Amino acid sequence: MAEETMDRDVAVRLIVENQLKDYDRNDHAERMKIGRRKAANGDLNFILFNNPSIIFTLDELKVLVPLDRDRLHYIKLAKNMHGLLSIPKQKGRRNHHMSQHHQALKSESLRVFRNLLETHVAKFIATTADTGVEYSGIPDDVISVIGKQAARIAIRNVNEALFRKRTKARRRQEHSRKVNAGLTVTSQKRYINRGGPYGNS
Repeated sequence: MAEETMDRDVAVRLIVENQLKDYDRNDHAERMKIGRRKAANGDLNFILFNNPSIIFTLDELKVLVPLDRDRLHYIKLAKNMHGLLSIPKQKGRRNHHMSQHHQALKSESLRVFRNLLETHVAKFIATTADTGVEYSGIPDDVISVIGKQAARIAIRNVNEALFRKRTKARRRQEHSRKVNAGLTVTSQKRYINRGGPYGNS
């Protein structure tokens, strides 16, 4: 029984040590992320983070990247019934759902990327056939260019579709208000598609 208790105490101590190491590791990663983001934004106080050869310790990061929780001084760490450090429950989804706007952008960018890729593949095959060179695929740099172009086109298409949707919703509301007010207007479909009291503007 004494051996089992000792083994349990050793296991608990090892797990707690690993929990503290995980906390320090996550704290280090969070401060590095904040410092690199501020350095990328041009903050001169964090210019050292632009040098990847510099490896900061956690104590150095606490001085360079102070956080609000640094003001807290823990006298005793909370532990659960097993003697391990208490960890707060995860609230909400670990992987959050994409918003509808994000889903639309992703879907549209994939569609545009597929069309652009097919066009470039056809051009590359035609070029290699004319020059007598065997077709070996599209270069990686061209694929990255296609991806950026597809993202720009997708953003424009989604924004235009959203503008058209909002315009139709506004015209539908305007038509309903005019009808309720007893004004003579054209049909709802024509008013929504063309606007104006007679669908001519």
